[in-house]
Amino acid sequence: MDGLLGKEYLKKYIKSVKSILNNYLLIEEEKAKEVGKLPAEAVGHFNALVAEGKGIRGCLVCLGFEANGGKKMEDILETSTFIEIFHSGVLVHDDFMDRDNIRRGVETLNSIYKKYGEKIHVKTDPLHYGNSMAVSVGDATLYMSWETLLNAKFPPERIIEAGKIYAKYVIRLAHGQVLDITSGAHEDITEKEVLNILWTKSGEYTSLLPLMVGATLVGEIPEKRKKAIENYARCFGWAFQIQDDYLGIFGEEQETLKPITSDLREGKNTLFMFNLRKLGNNDQKAFQSAVLGREDVTKEDVYKMREILRESGTLDNVLKKGWEYVEEGKKYIGDITDDRNMQNIFESLLVFMMERTK
Repeated sequence: MDGLLGKEYLKKYIKSVKSILNNYLLIEEEKAKEVGKLPAEAVGHFNALVAEGKGIRGCLVCLGFEANGGKKMEDILETSTFIEIFHSGVLVHDDFMDRDNIRRGVETLNSIYKKYGEKIHVKTDPLHYGNSMAVSVGDATLYMSWETLLNAKFPPERIIEAGKIYAKYVIRLAHGQVLDITSGAHEDITEKEVLNILWTKSGEYTSLLPLMVGATLVGEIPEKRKKAIENYARCFGWAFQIQDDYLGIFGEEQETLKPITSDLREGKNTLFMFNLRKLGNNDQKAFQSAVLGREDVTKEDVYKMREILRESGTLDNVLKKGWEYVEEGKKYIGDITDDRNMQNIFESLLVFMMERTK
């Protein structure tokens, strides 16, 4: 099975929640006006970022809901937007940490407010001002996410249980981010450590968190189904992140809507970089060491890195691992749901994680 069915399910989800998200954030923008013009404008900038989201996490909330017997799709659609708002809020923080100026084809908040700081001649450093604004806006949006979940049209006890899951994995995400932003300083990092970072800072909240929240809002999750969701989500999360890191170097900017130089400049210790240290020759590893984390990485550096990853066998090695996660993940679908159509969606969406181009 290819990823077409999953891609279409995702496309349908995005279409269904687009107006829900936009309307909610327009209301938040109006509420922000009560505080001041500047906060309202900031929410407007955030809305532009949310509008370009992939929708994968919200889509998985709905899948988890259906898999555990949920029927009120109009209610879960509205609730699922909590994680789309959360994800975009995390990206606002991520962008200033990574010193990125473009995200999803729109200017990042840290960049917007750095320029604004220069325009109004802030007494502090404009870069620090832009970063401070991004932190403040990001913080506000994380609580908008909580507000969305707390206002869900489900029994209070279900919302509380879902909230516990949400809090657990957000805390772990922060811990994973601590490891991630430090890992670039360590070339002796192990594969186990790389996978742990990928899982805690991205995989868990991309796959396990939304699936578990969606299922929990229905009711108790049978232990067999819960274990299957956890195993499927782990495979989904790792496949997603491997493809994400692949697109970070091999993607086309007009599709990924972010600079291809970002990942190398940030010095990310991805599975590609880990495997290159094992498979590359001395010259290839010397180039890797020289370019990874360098402030002035060029597109020519990226093109050379692409060539090195191909020639060293690193590219094939890591993509093979991604597809192995896809195959492993398929094994758990039968214990998540016995509905054949749902099984096909779970499988196709998993495949699509390795086929996507953005």
